[in-house]
Amino acid sequence: MPLPAKEVSVRMPATAVAPRSRWIQVLEYAAAVSCAVLAVKYLGTAREPERWLVLAAAAPLGYLLADLCSGLVHWFGDTFFEEDTPVLGPLFIAPFREHHRDPLALTRHSFTELNGSNCLGVAPLLAAAGLLRDDAAENTLALFGLDVLVSFSLSIALTNQIHCWAHSEGPPGVVRWLQRRGLILMPERHGQHHQSGSTSAYCVTTGWMNRLLDDTPLLSLCERALRAMGIPRTSEAPES
Repeated sequence: MPLPAKEVSVRMPATAVAPRSRWIQVLEYAAAVSCAVLAVKYLGTAREPERWLVLAAAAPLGYLLADLCSGLVHWFGDTFFEEDTPVLGPLFIAPFREHHRDPLALTRHSFTELNGSNCLGVAPLLAAAGLLRDDAAENTLALFGLDVLVSFSLSIALTNQIHCWAHSEGPPGVVRWLQRRGLILMPERHGQHHQSGSTSAYCVTTGWMNRLLDDTPLLSLCERALRAMGIPRTSEAPES
């Protein structure tokens, strides 16, 4: 179910998003393939039942951390810098602002364009987990930590896709099933973020961690710290 049109925010100016260069597209495609290969290779080492128990215990924690991270990054992209900020603006800030001007823009991107940047960010984490796996083989706590890292990385890699499905008119049936049960981001839960002037519901993996960001002073504390460091707040963001 797409977000109702009346809930779409139009607080951002209509600044065009800079086109992505060919080398960035190639890099993102390579990152997506690398993430898939690294994940299969890492999970392929889990053969014993007790090993799968550790993975099963670690996966939810990594998933929760990914949702929290998605909210913090989303909040930062909505709150700081401008679209014309050198380097950071066109690559990182502009896509967030585009999404508020046109929430359905996500649904018009290719898979790699949508997910490549996240894959690029987590591919080094998956590579590190694979390299450390053998050294941690006899240490259950260390394996648990690596499994959390892998779960977090894979969840982040898929977060933009999950966000896209929350805006899609006809996502696959299995996606709708997961949405209805709150296992991935629900359109209804995410709709609050697109209400004009909203400063809430930033998390876009599951939305479970919105309560932490919305009902505690965490974001206010982060904002004060960043502004004290000289990070400029955008003129387009509403006051929280």
